[in-house]
Amino acid sequence: MEDSEEQEIFEIIDFTTVSGWERFVARVEEIIHDWKCNETRPYHPLTKDEVIDGNWQEVSEEISFGDVRFLLTRHFLRHAANDNGDERREEDGDDDQQQQQRKSLVSFAHLDMMNKEMDFPARAHCLTRWFGIRDFVVLSPAPNAEAIIGESRMKILLSSFIIALHNTQCRLPAFVQVVQHWRRLYAGVCDSGAGMRTHFEMVHLKNTPRQLNHLAGLIEVFKTKLMVPISPAPPILVSVRFTYVLRDWAMHEWPIEDEKGSATPPPEGAWPCVGTVCDPIFELHLAATWPNLAEEMIVDNETYSDLDPTQAPSWSVRVKIDEEPQLLLGDLLKELLVVAAGKSDAMFVPPEGRDEGEGRDIQSALQRLTEPVPSISTLTSSVVSRARRKLTRESNNNVIPELLLNAMLEDLLPDVDPPPAPEPPDESGRLHDQLKSCSVSSLTHRAALLLCEAYQQHGGVRGMLHLWQEIILELRYRWDNNILLPWTEHGHPDLGASLLHQKLQLLNCCIERKRARENEALVQGPVEEEEASASEDEFFECEETVSDEDGSPLTRKGSVRRNDVFRDSKPQHPDGRLKRLGDMRLLDTGAPLYVPITQEPAPMTEDMLAEHEQSLVELGHGEEAAKLRAQMQSASLLSDMEAFKAANPGCKLDDFVRWHSPRDWNEGDTHSDDEDDDGGNAGDEQTDQPKPRGRLSKRMRLPGNIWAECWQSTKSVAARKQRRLFDDTKETEKTLQWLSSLRPSQLVLNLLPCLVHAAMQAFQVSEKCHPSLSLLYEQTFQRTVRATRMQELRHYEVRPLPRSVDPRVRRSSYRSSASWR
Repeated sequence: MEDSEEQEIFEIIDFTTVSGWERFVARVEEIIHDWKCNETRPYHPLTKDEVIDGNWQEVSEEISFGDVRFLLTRHFLRHAANDNGDERREEDGDDDQQQQQRKSLVSFAHLDMMNKEMDFPARAHCLTRWFGIRDFVVLSPAPNAEAIIGESRMKILLSSFIIALHNTQCRLPAFVQVVQHWRRLYAGVCDSGAGMRTHFEMVHLKNTPRQLNHLAGLIEVFKTKLMVPISPAPPILVSVRFTYVLRDWAMHEWPIEDEKGSATPPPEGAWPCVGTVCDPIFELHLAATWPNLAEEMIVDNETYSDLDPTQAPSWSVRVKIDEEPQLLLGDLLKELLVVAAGKSDAMFVPPEGRDEGEGRDIQSALQRLTEPVPSISTLTSSVVSRARRKLTRESNNNVIPELLLNAMLEDLLPDVDPPPAPEPPDESGRLHDQLKSCSVSSLTHRAALLLCEAYQQHGGVRGMLHLWQEIILELRYRWDNNILLPWTEHGHPDLGASLLHQKLQLLNCCIERKRARENEALVQGPVEEEEASASEDEFFECEETVSDEDGSPLTRKGSVRRNDVFRDSKPQHPDGRLKRLGDMRLLDTGAPLYVPITQEPAPMTEDMLAEHEQSLVELGHGEEAAKLRAQMQSASLLSDMEAFKAANPGCKLDDFVRWHSPRDWNEGDTHSDDEDDDGGNAGDEQTDQPKPRGRLSKRMRLPGNIWAECWQSTKSVAARKQRRLFDDTKETEKTLQWLSSLRPSQLVLNLLPCLVHAAMQAFQVSEKCHPSLSLLYEQTFQRTVRATRMQELRHYEVRPLPRSVDPRVRRSSYRSSASWR
């Protein structure tokens, strides 16, 4: 039984197992199909312009043969003929013509090798310069892989290529790179598909044989290799080029645009130092060429030569430039990014001259300045002198020389108001509109570039901090003396600009408010005691209460109480009127309705808005939190109500709503609620005009409405007698304190939007000169917009131009080699 089972067992040998060599060939065929190298297109002979201006491209795939890794790369020249190949194919004929062309004995590679325009291309792969081909495949060892040394390994790879090319009907030349990479030694093959195959062979000789030192010997070797059986042999055309290389280039300091030590800020937002540190040219090639001459027209042997370079019909010069030069702009941005990462914060020393006690004294004195007292000029002079004495202590270790520092400050913050700087041409306007920076002619942009110059040429971080502290002192001096900042927009801060620019705008706004307040005080003169006391709370002594004939309570002071609203019997004089509001009149008195003079809203920067929003969020939820939030947001509303009452005696909430929020007043709607019988005392302005008919909106009539509560609690106070909504003195101190407390990393991070703006300007100039940079410029521009609005360091990164960019553009675009992520 067991013997029978053993006889039934048999071994199956699978002869279809795929070997490593077969997998390698199959992988090569798959890549050829993916790259569409086997497609047949109409032949388009290259012209000289296409060879010069064409875009050389390459695609690569990693492939393995056993445990050895290789890199398969296709090099090809893309031009208009390749891009419009499908259209040309339709124009050339029908499918029969294409089939006939596919059966041709001569491939495109052979036609390219016979093309005279492919002789001596100025910029191409070395195989293109040697063989005159424009589309080929190269198999080379992968990085950090062992080189192909043995001849047997080279033949195995070449035979694998021949099989893959035959199976896919690919007509492109295929090369295998052997020995070390730096030797540039290749072996290749090209199969035309119709019984014709071309082998590309190379040999490296340590010493050139004597018979190959002249043209006659080279032509003899060419004829021997060609082995033409036709007699007589066809004529041979010869193209000769002599190249002279100058490598001992003068190594000297490369000049930059601005001399070192220049104190003048760069005009129109340009960088102070842009370009390379040293001369990027390290080789100069001079070529003398004799193109397409018949063999018998040239004599060049051991004894005589007609090839005199001075008599050559064509001369050309080629400049070889360092691919990775040391760039002023790129290196500066990289160093500043390191500073922004906090590497130099240990060098930061807070400004001297402010101890805790002195700060409290100055703060209390500045708080007294906010009170509307007549002796404001006296207090200002005393506080300014004390503060300036404490904050202008000169350091003994100044990094920037005094003369140069004074020149820098004079150019940045001149004593005389400079004319408005013209905006540099920006055809699209995209840099100024979309980047969260500022105008290139603004004070912030100029200061950023000047601080970079101080960093680059005057001691790095120490020089930048020295100049920054002096700028802050100059800003304080301008605040003390009511001098507006030059090249800074007036009005509220622009929230679309950088935070540093918003702070300078806020400081300029504070100076404007201070000047206006002091000018108004000078025009009006000293405040009378009656007006001064009117701004204080009034207290009345309670008298015994008596009743009149109808039973209404009446005090001896003559104040009448009706509907829980108190009105002083003393006539009120209108104050703080700006203009009449059309033909509108008060509802109760019929007097004309006047627009009051109100306080301007407080200007705020984006960090102040975020802080205010956070404080509202921290109040929590619930009815009490909602009331607190409403009170915090109603300061401006209270001020407008007080000014409205002062300008319109005898008014009520309905009148205020008609002016302040017309959408909450329903014109023509009748009242359903009991109206006040008392029309108020309008003085001499009371008329017999018909009263307007209407009522408040539904939300204004809800119980507990914040507007009604505020109206009940406000008094009649003109805007000039109110407490200021915006304390310019306090905000100025906070702004200057914020500027002076910036650490080096924080300062650079706030300067980066302006620096990016300047870098993009340099890139924009290069993009206009080189249209091939347009796509890269668009990509970089979008990343730059995102980086300036995120305000985070991780979004900034200096990178060189990608390798895909035209090498000629790379070499001539050193001014714009910094791109941003």
